[in-house]
Amino acid sequence: MIRPCSPREAVLRALSVVGKGGQYLLGTGDYRPRMVGDKLVDLPWTDRAGQSGSDCAGFAISWCYKLPRHRPGFNRGPWSSVCDDLNCNSALEDAQHKRELFMLASQPMMGDLLVYPSFTIVAGDGTHHNFIGHVGIVVGTSHVADWNPLQPRYDLLDVAQCHGPNGFTPGVVRTDGSIWSHHSAVWPKPEHRSWMIRALP
Repeated sequence: MIRPCSPREAVLRALSVVGKGGQYLLGTGDYRPRMVGDKLVDLPWTDRAGQSGSDCAGFAISWCYKLPRHRPGFNRGPWSSVCDDLNCNSALEDAQHKRELFMLASQPMMGDLLVYPSFTIVAGDGTHHNFIGHVGIVVGTSHVADWNPLQPRYDLLDVAQCHGPNGFTPGVVRTDGSIWSHHSAVWPKPEHRSWMIRALP
């Protein structure tokens, strides 16, 4: 089975496409290098219904770490909400259980992934509210001298991320990790909050 590339290479790959075209498109993005004529094309964007783009997992998990998105047998178990494919939920659940590709991380390093899962909340009137997960890759750790793993400040990290809404461009931007801090403040339960995970070689 294909293993993740090194964190250093993943970060270099992430930075190579920051601000350089593409768009966010939920359900797209993958690691699919191919030859076009005599030129190797290795970009995160894939096609769907006549449009080209990537979503957060297609970029940060699959393309940056050179992992094809479809992975038969991945994250199968009673805990699994998604199996056989790489996305926010399957990567996080793998880090929490089998650790085939990922592990939980407490002290940030370049190449770590900040992730929160997709989940559904059922309101008192029985209506379902779906929340979409998100993942980005850490590309800078210069502000974490006083990092507290019990109260992680993701806003102290530099992150490359592909984020919505659909059609948002450029497809990949460099930001801080505030969105993951904000998410944990709103959704603090372990099954909802943000986590930091690390790719295993």
